[in-house]
Amino acid sequence: MIRWLGFGCLLAGVVRMGMTPTSLIWGFNSFPELLCGLIACLLMAVCSLAFYLVQARETGAFGFATAVAIMIGNALTACAVWSIMARGEPEATTAIEGVTQAVMSVGVLGGALVLSILSWRAKVLPRWAVVCMVSMLPAMAIPLDYTFAFFWGLGYVVPGYCIWKGRMLRRTAGTASGISA
Repeated sequence: MIRWLGFGCLLAGVVRMGMTPTSLIWGFNSFPELLCGLIACLLMAVCSLAFYLVQARETGAFGFATAVAIMIGNALTACAVWSIMARGEPEATTAIEGVTQAVMSVGVLGGALVLSILSWRAKVLPRWAVVCMVSMLPAMAIPLDYTFAFFWGLGYVVPGYCIWKGRMLRRTAGTASGISA
């Protein structure tokens, strides 16, 4: 099961990265870009659990809480994307939408930072995969809106591939490949 969640992370990352060319071709907040974002958010909301499961022993309850925060942040992002698709209005118009955006930002961005630190210390995922996980945070400083989606996707593609293919630094006891099927 963990391998398939890893594949789901890889797929979610590829779809998220698909937002970059669709934004360039059809424009920012176009239907194809938002569709990629919605699908990616839904996959990320489910499959982010893989980041915790492969290093559960090393990250403990704090790693679980961080993974849940990322999952909630992605689920709320999916709701926000759906709202933009339905209404065509990207900005928050009510207090509840503003609070929701704050919670999803803390969940996704804060969770990505904390999970990257925990993953670095756990030494289960390869270091380059952990660097890719945190690459979305400095990408926020790039003034081009469409580049953030590429780095957000990259942060799922690389660790997702490592989980799917069993390319871990530390093997989990009890299985030959390090992760259960």
